[in-house]
Amino acid sequence: MNFSRFKYIVFLFLFISSCTIIRKAPQNKPYLVKNTIEVRGGQFTQNEREAVVIRLYNQLDDSSKVIVKDAFFIFHTIKKPVAYDTGFSALSAINMRSSMYHLGYYNANVTYKSDTADRKVSVKYTVNAGKPTLIDTVNYRLKKAELQQLATSSRTESQLQKNNPITKASVLSEVGRLVDTFRNNGYYKFTAAELRVRGDTTLAALTTITDDPFEQLRLLNEAQQKRDSPTIKLALVINQPEDTTKLNKYFIKNIYVLSDHRPNDLLSDTVNLRQETTPGFIHRYHERLFRTSLLARNITLKRGDVYRQDDFLKTLNNLTKLGVWQSVNIRPLENLDDTNKVDLIVELLPAKKFSFENSLEVSYSATSNTNSALGGNLFGVSANFSLTNRNVAKEAIRMTHRLRAGIELNNRSRASTQNLINSNELSYNNNIMIPRLLLPSKPVSKLNFKTGETFVNTGFSYNNRLDLFSLQTVNLNFGYSGVDKKDRRYTFRPLNAEFTYLFNLSDSFNKILRDNRFLEYSYRTSFILGMAGSYSSVYRNPHHPKSLSKERSFRINAEESGLTLGALPILRKYKNNYVKVDAEYKYTVVKTKNAFAYRVFAGVGIPLSDSALPFFKQYFGGGSNSMRGWPVRGIGRGGQKLIPYAQNIFNDRTGDMQLETNLEFRHDIARIIPDLITLKGAVFADIGNVWNIKSSKPAGQTDEAQFKFKNLYKELGLSAGYGFRFDFTYLILRTDFSFRFKRPENSDVNNGWKAPPISFGDAFPKIFSKKFREWRYENFNFTVGINYPF
Repeated sequence: MNFSRFKYIVFLFLFISSCTIIRKAPQNKPYLVKNTIEVRGGQFTQNEREAVVIRLYNQLDDSSKVIVKDAFFIFHTIKKPVAYDTGFSALSAINMRSSMYHLGYYNANVTYKSDTADRKVSVKYTVNAGKPTLIDTVNYRLKKAELQQLATSSRTESQLQKNNPITKASVLSEVGRLVDTFRNNGYYKFTAAELRVRGDTTLAALTTITDDPFEQLRLLNEAQQKRDSPTIKLALVINQPEDTTKLNKYFIKNIYVLSDHRPNDLLSDTVNLRQETTPGFIHRYHERLFRTSLLARNITLKRGDVYRQDDFLKTLNNLTKLGVWQSVNIRPLENLDDTNKVDLIVELLPAKKFSFENSLEVSYSATSNTNSALGGNLFGVSANFSLTNRNVAKEAIRMTHRLRAGIELNNRSRASTQNLINSNELSYNNNIMIPRLLLPSKPVSKLNFKTGETFVNTGFSYNNRLDLFSLQTVNLNFGYSGVDKKDRRYTFRPLNAEFTYLFNLSDSFNKILRDNRFLEYSYRTSFILGMAGSYSSVYRNPHHPKSLSKERSFRINAEESGLTLGALPILRKYKNNYVKVDAEYKYTVVKTKNAFAYRVFAGVGIPLSDSALPFFKQYFGGGSNSMRGWPVRGIGRGGQKLIPYAQNIFNDRTGDMQLETNLEFRHDIARIIPDLITLKGAVFADIGNVWNIKSSKPAGQTDEAQFKFKNLYKELGLSAGYGFRFDFTYLILRTDFSFRFKRPENSDVNNGWKAPPISFGDAFPKIFSKKFREWRYENFNFTVGINYPF
């Protein structure tokens, strides 16, 4: 691209993006076009200050807000701007001061200044936060001895601590903490209405009378210090309720579990309801749809125990997550014979035992030599069917049958002898999930999982890639999965087996294997037997306002074959021995109309007995969710050269190692249909590649596909582009246009850097015209996907 033209384009883009279009402005009146807020002072980190500014923008009065609509990232429109009125700015300033008060800045000052040019008004709000009011002391005056003892014994868990800022959030948090504490110790009727928080900022200088001038000076000096560093004394007291039973401690008398509850059921009905009594509860039912043992494992409430809110909520959660009831409700019923006893009625409305789902998937890969022996554009269609039984053996065991049938078509654009059908597949999977850990009770108790399950997965698939080979796969894995109290998920598969049978190899594919020794090790009948495990966690920052959220997630997987169970003499002829580990980290910041997402992935598999991993365990890049500038399995390996466009040859590129980083800036463009379809856009970049760990060439020869740290920078690929997202609320349809700027196959020239030869004059034909297929094969890729790539 010509550099002077490039400078002109950048200048034009900046000029357009800096312009704002005004529509239907008030006639002959000044109107509001911009608000800015500056926060001065205060004890904030950079992130906290940004959150405070966003919070203050939400305090603008409706008549002081400027609604700007963005279109295609560069056009900004203000439709029907409001006539400016200083009264609404004054009201906004009052709202902001109140908001700062809730953050503990009792002496904050908010001023505003308007600037008018050609009837366009810009208002700048300046918030001088001052110093926050700090907590001097916190006292509990709860009158009732047990409540007083519960509050004081757990005061270290309070957010109200000496020398901390006093905020509305911390006060509400402490009230909520005390309510939970009391309800977990029998006071099930206790609510936040029964508590009051009182504050005292009285200064001695204003209340003490003295004739001693030196004492008066001392008190005045103390008052000035208080103003410079304001403090407050807090006391939490009981607000005496009209219903005095709210301060009573309750015990559980009886628990009635109605496992197939019907809306008109009466607890006193002994004719239509059958009954079974256990040490913990009374089970009543019309039909025996669920085993009593299933209920016993998931109901943590017990007859005779002190009422505890945590057990109440845990029971609700346990029963709900089983997925066999469409409604779960626990209804307290006070016992008339004993004012300190309460009965609990567990009402369970069963869900349908069976569910059926079906879906249709469509994929498209443009101008690719990849995945086809003869090249061409590939269009795939697959149908998916699933049948789920939610309650196998009356134990809430979930069994799902999945059937998938697909076909991939080729447009035959480059070979008159090419088959219309490129490949077809048929697969069946059976998944069994048992909602508990089938382990000895002692190890289970030490795990301290919030939830746990045992799973058994089996599958069979058949894939026929015409003119290449046929593939049959059978897999079986058994294991455990659990989530701890911090929502971290652990998965362990003590049995992980897979047998892949490769047959019907065509003569042309056999020649490819002979010419590529690396493929000879990868593409063959293989058997893996070993263990695997994974760990994942998601962290969401709870302290940001609704208009700003942050999320971090981390996942790591590890598996092996041949070291443990694989040492057994089973199918030794086909067995593959390897160790494989990969990890992924994601970070997303979401604001009101835009978001930034970042992902990094690293994986390596080390073959222990062969030169390569089995091909179904290898890594690959490209496609709609990876290196989007390349088609699926189109990038790598290492600095390996691209196969000429017109050459009809198998071109799958997979490897034992992968490094990848993805960045994406997402933004709203326009609402096509309000509350239904929103058009969004994204600027993105992908960096990475795949490599082999071992060389597939004779000793002494250089293998461009083998990973070497000294070549890492040169062999990293980089693509960037722009995409559109059609957000249908329940799913996102995504299209991405991606160009290659750094090509691993050209690493010997300028380290692979080469901008795609394209300009505004020829952009449209190069992206869409048949004449430029070869150009797209070397420079560009277009993908369609569902939901966000990461």
